[in-house]
Amino acid sequence: MQDYFKHLLIRTPLQKPAETLRSLVQIREQKKYPELQEIYLEPYRIEQMMRRVINHSFNCFDIGCHLGALLNTMLQLAPQGKHIAFEPTPHKANWLRQKFPEVDIRELALSDKPGEVAFYINTRVSGVNALYAEKKEESENTEKIIVKSERLDNVLNPEQRVDFIKIDVIGAELAVLRGAEETLSRYQPIVLFESGREKLATFNFTTAEVFEFLTQQHSYSIFLLKDFLNNGQPLSFERFDQAHEYPFQAFNFLAVPKQG
Repeated sequence: MQDYFKHLLIRTPLQKPAETLRSLVQIREQKKYPELQEIYLEPYRIEQMMRRVINHSFNCFDIGCHLGALLNTMLQLAPQGKHIAFEPTPHKANWLRQKFPEVDIRELALSDKPGEVAFYINTRVSGVNALYAEKKEESENTEKIIVKSERLDNVLNPEQRVDFIKIDVIGAELAVLRGAEETLSRYQPIVLFESGREKLATFNFTTAEVFEFLTQQHSYSIFLLKDFLNNGQPLSFERFDQAHEYPFQAFNFLAVPKQG
């Protein structure tokens, strides 16, 4: 029910006041965990980064769209673009179709292979719906459904240019990237991706594999958002790996095509 009301506020004049109120409510938590300041600043930095890199004609893909808050930002910044959102949770996909009729909403999970997969809906915290059940002891709060899985490369028209991709799929980010190799090679989009060591490990992925895939196989530089916004240097693997350790430097990273 809480998610439904959050969804209703998106794309209305009440969205920004609600986000401001939520930030004020979080101040107490921030004071309790001051070492996590970098994480608390991420929503602000993500928006600032998007305003810097997305132009009015960008085509944007939102992979793991959830309720559409960042999709709404994409539409504001790129009103002339053609946008696609991917969300495997059935009721959320329906909400998104109603809220964003001009966006191509795909009700499927993206991965590195096509088929059908088990998808776990957390009935308590829906923002962590994922391709795995997070904890066995929380099974009473988890509903298992079967959803369609597909490679991004397989579902796109070859002529569909993509300029900006956001990926938030609770640990399966590398699988999504591997399923988008042709798209990454052809268009070199800017990629905002979530990365957490424990979530990656659930899929037997490592930070080294993510870093190698993007920087070595596909010629990207990876940045902390704060470094990118301050015209800083891209991350070495050591810094990328350390950013995943408590107190975390980031949950979200920016991959930008290397120049030349």
